[in-house]
Amino acid sequence: MPPKSSLPRRAAKSPTLRKIAVLIAIVLAYQIWLSVQAQGKVGPGVGAARDDRGRFPVDVELGFAPERYHILRLQMHGRIAGTDGHVVHLRGVAPAGVDELARWYWIKHIEAPKSES
Repeated sequence: MPPKSSLPRRAAKSPTLRKIAVLIAIVLAYQIWLSVQAQGKVGPGVGAARDDRGRFPVDVELGFAPERYHILRLQMHGRIAGTDGHVVHLRGVAPAGVDELARWYWIKHIEAPKSES
């Protein structure tokens, strides 16, 4: 009777499980990259002018003119107050919304508005 190999050894030899492990590693690496690059996107002064509900206005800079998709996604975190070229003005954004926005790869920068409108 041949010796039985252990479960981890058989799993390591399985091509399907190796592919799943590689896929999980890629997804984890992408999530780590999103978290690291999000740290430098939020400018100073964001969240300084909070209202009584703890929400505040932000200006979201994109690397391109926003399209309908981007506007709809941004509306999930605040009210659209207008656009200027590549900048979308959001009002009523929560701190958790800023954290979520900073993780989106297509957002270049998030700043406090220069003047209240």
